[in-house]
Amino acid sequence: MSRLLADIGTVFRRELVTVRRTPGYAVLAAGLLVVLGGLVAVGGGGGTGFVPAVVDLLLPTELLVPLLAIVLGYRALLTDAASGEFAVIKTYPVSTVGYVLGVLLARIAVLVAIVGLPFALVGLYIWITATPDTGIFATHSGVDSPLLFVRFLAFVLLFGTAYLSLAAAVSALASSRRSAIALGLLALLVGVLGGDLAILRSLAGGASPDSIAGSLGLTPNGAFRGLVFEHVIGVAFTPDGRFVQTGRAVGSLVGWILAGIAVAVTTLTYAARVDVVVERARERFGEY
Repeated sequence: MSRLLADIGTVFRRELVTVRRTPGYAVLAAGLLVVLGGLVAVGGGGGTGFVPAVVDLLLPTELLVPLLAIVLGYRALLTDAASGEFAVIKTYPVSTVGYVLGVLLARIAVLVAIVGLPFALVGLYIWITATPDTGIFATHSGVDSPLLFVRFLAFVLLFGTAYLSLAAAVSALASSRRSAIALGLLALLVGVLGGDLAILRSLAGGASPDSIAGSLGLTPNGAFRGLVFEHVIGVAFTPDGRFVQTGRAVGSLVGWILAGIAVAVTTLTYAARVDVVVERARERFGEY
């Protein structure tokens, strides 16, 4: 265990140095802050409280956070593999698991900076400027609390980490930057739209809402949306409501994170063997 932690720490520090040399990430953070601030200002949620602001931000968050996570992670492992640095790293006593976890943790730290900080600043702005005057808040004293926005931010970061892990898996599977972009876009489309389209198809096919309620939290977007409705928005409107099973939704997001790590580790571990098999197949068929 101590050896694994040492491997993770070494790769983590190296990856942070690499990320610091990429000024585009600061531009992404600034752009996200502008978009979030504009949405809160135009939607009016910032003037009435945290819950209305979360309602304004929910749908854009489901689109923007996965996109930023894919951008942040789609080349995380590909760059070292394409440049040959991964082969050099393997000559040192660094395990593949330690390498993948170190890279992913560094990218998660960057995700917290470029996604978490803009959301936190927007929350601070709402805290300073909000003057709740709607009926729901007049009759439910204390329901619109900064704690609700903190919960929302925690769900956002967990949601983004799930997509970042999937992006790391994409970067391990891809053989070139072009293929990484294609796979990343595919993962983004399937993750953002796949679950909702499957539910709509089931409903159109005659399935009852109750029969598909249990599957709402299985996709990353469905799990995130359910957690926000259950523990942020629903607190103000239906305190006893059950939009999603919390354990299943959190387990789904954690499961996607672990799945991405498993795919990345497996791919990097057996990549050399796969290449050997491919080359032998080419040589064999080239003889005929």
